[in-house]
Amino acid sequence: MRNEATTSRKSSINSDRRRDTPRPQVDFHAPTLIQRGRTFIRDQGKAFEETWDQVRAWPVPTTQRWIGSLDVPLLVTVFSLVAFGLLMVYSASFIHAQETTGDGLSFIKKQLVFAVLGAVALAFATQIHYRRWFGWAYPALGVATVMLAAVMIPGVGARVGGAQRWLRIAAVNFQPGELAKFAVILFGAAQLERKFDRLSKPAAGLLSPFLVPMPALLLLLAQPDFGTTVMISVVLFCLMFLAGVPKRHLSLALGLGGFLAAGLVLSTPYRRMRLMTFLDPWSDPGGKGFQILQSLVGLHHGGISGVGLGNGKEKLLFLPEAHNDFIFAVIGEELGLLGVAGVALTYIYFVYRGLRVSWEAYNRSMDRFALFFGTGITLALGLQGFVNMAVALGLLPTKGLTLPLISYGGSALLVDLFAVGVLLAIGRGTSPVGDRFSGERL
Repeated sequence: MRNEATTSRKSSINSDRRRDTPRPQVDFHAPTLIQRGRTFIRDQGKAFEETWDQVRAWPVPTTQRWIGSLDVPLLVTVFSLVAFGLLMVYSASFIHAQETTGDGLSFIKKQLVFAVLGAVALAFATQIHYRRWFGWAYPALGVATVMLAAVMIPGVGARVGGAQRWLRIAAVNFQPGELAKFAVILFGAAQLERKFDRLSKPAAGLLSPFLVPMPALLLLLAQPDFGTTVMISVVLFCLMFLAGVPKRHLSLALGLGGFLAAGLVLSTPYRRMRLMTFLDPWSDPGGKGFQILQSLVGLHHGGISGVGLGNGKEKLLFLPEAHNDFIFAVIGEELGLLGVAGVALTYIYFVYRGLRVSWEAYNRSMDRFALFFGTGITLALGLQGFVNMAVALGLLPTKGLTLPLISYGGSALLVDLFAVGVLLAIGRGTSPVGDRFSGERL
């Protein structure tokens, strides 16, 4: 009886516990598997959009938008020089290419390929906000310096015409000196902007733009490439003057630079011989003076209107480097004074448009970096062009500098067109998104 009572009591207790224990409720509003999948996809889509916004912000911040179009006169001027250069390279290089490669079109084919690549590089550069380059000044200079150092490594650098200036990449020779020209000018412009409030001090105004790029400049001298080194230094001095470095400091630096340049010229036999040849090319008409004399002969034959496109005689293996350093002499012979004047005026107009674009960018945003960088690119291309023309006319000693955008040379054309793209991007300008004056270009 006791066991039955105990069992009955336990059953009663268990029954009460079961009644008190809440039953699990079925939530008919809980997300189903399909809904969870849609939520996951939506979250991943938002993450992708955020990542894509960051990628888009690489060339131009998403908080900014372009407010202007490309400077059409500058763009037309540049592509006119490139098209004219392709025509003259074909005319000047056909015989030389036939003799050296067996294909008279080999040089113009390569130049045409690099012209297309350069046009793509120009279009790409126009889409990058120029302020991005301010933060890339040190990396760009570092890459250029490493490439210049690689040129000096036996088996890596290629020696052509007594100078070791090229890197052999696959079947193409690339000249890092062209990239170094762009990188050093970029660094100088960025440093002048960073140190603007301290430019009155010699350490900031004089040493800052030159000290860090000094290894790159010394490597250029070691190739040897004296002309490019001097040209870059002159552009940096111009930017320092534009930035407001005290004139007494600039005068001291120019005097020291002139002394060092004179020492390098007089202490190196081949440079000293070039100087003597420049002063009197007839002292060695069949040797060191042959090239400049043949250039002057071609210019003389051209007269006012030239002998006709393709009819020049100097390119028939008389004038060395007719398609490269001395293509201006071929222009003078075949197109005469009219052709020479047309090329010179085109370069003058290019410099004018480049300086105007840089100044307008500064007026629009009060950004000194835009002014310094745009002016540096313009002066680098313009100064090199005028130096090349002066050498062909016998007004300066031979420097080994090409005629930008015209002379044969793939790496030079590629880098120059990319630099022009940066200059065009400087001219476009941006404004904050939502600015009601954003459509107005000053």
